[in-house]
Amino acid sequence: MAHRRSRELKPLSSEHQQALLVAFQLKKGIAGHADSAGAPRDLDGLLALARRYEDSVLRSHTQAEEDLLGRHLSGDDMRRLQGEHGEMRRLLEVARQAPQAQRRSALSEFADLLERHCHWEERELFPRCEAQLGAEALSVVGHELERRLVLAGRTVTARG
Repeated sequence: MAHRRSRELKPLSSEHQQALLVAFQLKKGIAGHADSAGAPRDLDGLLALARRYEDSVLRSHTQAEEDLLGRHLSGDDMRRLQGEHGEMRRLLEVARQAPQAQRRSALSEFADLLERHCHWEERELFPRCEAQLGAEALSVVGHELERRLVLAGRTVTARG
């Protein structure tokens, strides 16, 4: 049964839905599937998709998680959060700089990590945060997420 996300963390969960769609599109496009959920099938187009996602969502999303949730996380969770965020950035940089054969591999690894990372946060990290943060701390996080992500016009309202 799916966990009902707190109102305060919904902006992050909404962006995870976008991330999972991008991961799906990249995987399908890289595999050359006829139905790639609207994603391009050529490597240059797939890289452009990944870069648009990085510029429009990923950078500010990962920064918000580290800034706002980081102070409430265990050392292990924070190391994993920062490590996976850094690895996603590294893989996209490799994809930008690499010859075509390595570009395919880097984009594939990025899509796999993005998917795993979102599932970890949704299934493990966020439920821990919701259980451990008091109502006041969760409210502060929620207001700041709304300011950074929702009011910036990037994601659905936290009230929805």
